Amino acid sequence: MSKHEFMNRLKKHLRKLPFDEVKEAVDYYEQYFDDAGEENEQAVLLELGSSSAVASQIIASYAAKDTGKSAKHGLSTVWQVILAVFASPIALPLALVVVILAFALVITVIAIVISIGAAGIGLVAGGVMSGVTSVSIVMQSLSTALFFFGLGLTASGIGLAIIIGTVKLSKISFNTLAKNVGEFILRRNKK
Repeated sequence: MSKHEFMNRLKKHLRKLPFDEVKEAVDYYEQYFDDAGEENEQAVLLELGSSSAVASQIIASYAAKDTGKSAKHGLSTVWQVILAVFASPIALPLALVVVILAFALVITVIAIVISIGAAGIGLVAGGVMSGVTSVSIVMQSLSTALFFFGLGLTASGIGLAIIIGTVKLSKISFNTLAKNVGEFILRRNKK
C-alpha cells in the first residue's frame, strides 16, 4: 500500500464526520508522512496500521469530544425545563390573558364595524321608505311630499356614504389587525 492509497481510504472511512474534522485529520497524517520523509513511507504505513483502524480512532475521538458538548447542552436544557416548570404558574395565566385580550379586540372591532354598517343600512332603508311615503302624499300636500322626498334622498345618501366608509374601514381595520397579530406571532417565534 502506498501513502496515496492510505490517505484515500482514510478519507473514505471518515466521510461521515464533518468536513472540518476530516480536513484536520487528513492534514495531520499528510504532515506525519512528510515529516517522516519519502524513504520512510513504508515504515510509517507499518507503524500506523490499516486506514480503517486509524479512522476508528479518529471517529472515537470525535465522538468523545462531541459527547462532552452534548452533555453540557443537555444540562442546560434540564435547567431550562426546570425553570419553565416553575414559571408556568405565572406564564400560563399571562399568556391566556394576552390571548383573551387579543380575541376581545378582534370581537370589538367586528362589533363596531357591524354596528356602523347596520346604521348605514338603516339610513338607506329609512330614506327609501321616506321616498315611497312622499309619493303617497303628493295629492294631499305637494310641499310636504317634496320635504319627505328630499329627506329620503338625504338619508339614503348619508346611509350609502356610511356603508362605503364602513367597507373601507373594515378592510383597513382587518388588514392592520392581521398585520399586527402576524408580526407579534413572528416576533414570539424568533425568541
